[in-house]
Amino acid sequence: MGLHIKGLIIPLLVLLPNLIFIFFPPRNTPDSLASTPLIFTLLERAGQITCFMMPILLGRKLAEQPIGPSAVLMAVCLLIYYVCWGRFFWNEREFAVLFTPWLGIPVPMAVFPAIYFMMLGFWLESWLLLIPAFLFAVGHLVNSWNVYTQIR
Repeated sequence: MGLHIKGLIIPLLVLLPNLIFIFFPPRNTPDSLASTPLIFTLLERAGQITCFMMPILLGRKLAEQPIGPSAVLMAVCLLIYYVCWGRFFWNEREFAVLFTPWLGIPVPMAVFPAIYFMMLGFWLESWLLLIPAFLFAVGHLVNSWNVYTQIR
């Protein structure tokens, strides 16, 4: 354990498009959407916070890891995630595009960050990251799927 700049960069790479999103919010957001049971939002938020903090705390271990298959899959997930964000902006920031399937993959903007953090857990061989990544995936996928089913 220990801090390292790489530990800060890993979560920031996923957060970057979301920060842009703050200044360029979606258009045509529905006025109301039925929410999922609270447990899924709690799982999503707890997993999210942990997935963003653990790479920072495990930064030194991250810096020492050789690039392996999990790291390559992380990069692929991140690239696809950026393509999905590009699709959102190219489609004039339409809310529905955030949840629309891409190449047959349902809710890709929820799928790829979830896989990204799971691959990070595998790369670091860390249950302290894998378990929260899985919880984040469950919450994020259920919440995103819920929105998708309401807007399609």
